[in-house]
Amino acid sequence: MAEHDALHPDASEVPELGPEGHHVADVEGPTGHRRKLAARLSTVVGLVVGAVTCAFVVNELASEWSRVREAITDASPVWIAVGLVCCALGMTSIGWAWADVLALLGAPVRRGRVLAWYFVGELGKYLPGGVWPVLGRGELARRGGVPGPRAYASVALSLVTLYLAAMLVAVGLLPFALGDDGPGATALLLLLLPLGLAALHPRVLGPVLDLVRRVTKRPLAIDVPPWRGTVAAVLRYVPTWLLNAGGTVAVAHAVAPDEGGLARIAFAATLSWIAGFLAVAVPAGAGVREAVFLAACGMPSGLGATVAVATRVLFIVVDLGGAAIAAPFVPRSTRTADAEPVEPVAAGS
Repeated sequence: MAEHDALHPDASEVPELGPEGHHVADVEGPTGHRRKLAARLSTVVGLVVGAVTCAFVVNELASEWSRVREAITDASPVWIAVGLVCCALGMTSIGWAWADVLALLGAPVRRGRVLAWYFVGELGKYLPGGVWPVLGRGELARRGGVPGPRAYASVALSLVTLYLAAMLVAVGLLPFALGDDGPGATALLLLLLPLGLAALHPRVLGPVLDLVRRVTKRPLAIDVPPWRGTVAAVLRYVPTWLLNAGGTVAVAHAVAPDEGGLARIAFAATLSWIAGFLAVAVPAGAGVREAVFLAACGMPSGLGATVAVATRVLFIVVDLGGAAIAAPFVPRSTRTADAEPVEPVAAGS
């Protein structure tokens, strides 16, 4: 216990960190005051953004719930509960695998800390514009002791590998999803899978990163991870999509127990997430996901809309609940002792 306390002192004993991760107390003179002021201003801005984000999420939940409240009155509560559990496990697995991506980039952090950053930072996806979840998660990781370039790069890489895994799962479900009319032209999105995997190869990603360094004139201490490690990260996200698709299937069974084509529903759910991710300007892919799901699920439009919106409500509940549980742990993670940087990984094939 004493050893743990020595390695992880109480938050009151940890020196205050400036915007770049330096100890404010170690910087003397006007520069130190400016850094301290910037740190406080950053905290205030973060609180304001957090409050605005929560308002957006609550409004989104109220809006979506009003659309399906009557339609799911007779739905099976047991299957709705199964769907909620699948959604919760699916979202948790994203944060769990993010810890592996951080380790791949040479910044291993305890999974509990990473999960806290994930659930709080991920609420940014409900704000207009596609950059907020990246900024939210990346900034929380940076404040938690992960070097800034690696913190933000880890979020970007986790998102890319996450949705490449979604494409992989969709490809696996495609043979079961093909009905008389097929899943539609939206299946063309799956062509991005081989392109995405190729783009993450060090021989492709390395020159791109070098170009960014030359253009920005910044060192950007990011090493291109070995391709086998990146592919392994993709595979770690496969359970996420099996769980997310399972949540949608459970809701469909709760609303219409006699409805068949469950594999097609799972395919449509996964494909809808991919389309929502690509629609970066739309908060959380709202509307886009539902439209793609309706086009690919093979259910009557009214029933399909009910399943899509009801599942979305479950995911919003999970996001809100996860953030509420994780929020108290985030301030304790804003210290460099929790990050364990190691030697940069070498690029390889």
